[in-house]
Amino acid sequence: MTNVKVLLKEKVEKVGDIGEIVSVKAGHARNYLLPEGLALVPTVGEIKRIQKKKALLEKMHQDEKLKAEEIVKRLNQIAELVIFAKAGEAGKLFGKITTKDIAEKINNELGIEISKKQILLKRSIGELGEFDIKLKLHSEVSANIKVVIKKEG
Repeated sequence: MTNVKVLLKEKVEKVGDIGEIVSVKAGHARNYLLPEGLALVPTVGEIKRIQKKKALLEKMHQDEKLKAEEIVKRLNQIAELVIFAKAGEAGKLFGKITTKDIAEKINNELGIEISKKQILLKRSIGELGEFDIKLKLHSEVSANIKVVIKKEG
């Protein structure tokens, strides 16, 4: 597999920091870094532009990190997030609770803007109970929240 060089626009975990030119697998660059806007093809013009903007990008990165830390503080203030769902006698849900449902509940109840992509859930929840859910709010900031699924009615 061939490697390509890309210029990072943001800090990418296990890859590099803002403004670095790194060598990554061609597929990783093509399928993730470039489409997500995390990297650019390192032309002379782009290198100069990123170097000039590196301080600004680092400040933006730090601002985003501070916002994420504020969200973590707000999330830590609540003991648990309760979601009511229709369930059968054995505790099995009619349908599943997904990352979208959890994100909507957090957004509506707490007024915190969280996307479903920030919620790390291995698979949808299909039963009543308590679940510890991890949120990745920033490349350097994550949080845990307890989600309780209770029977509706």
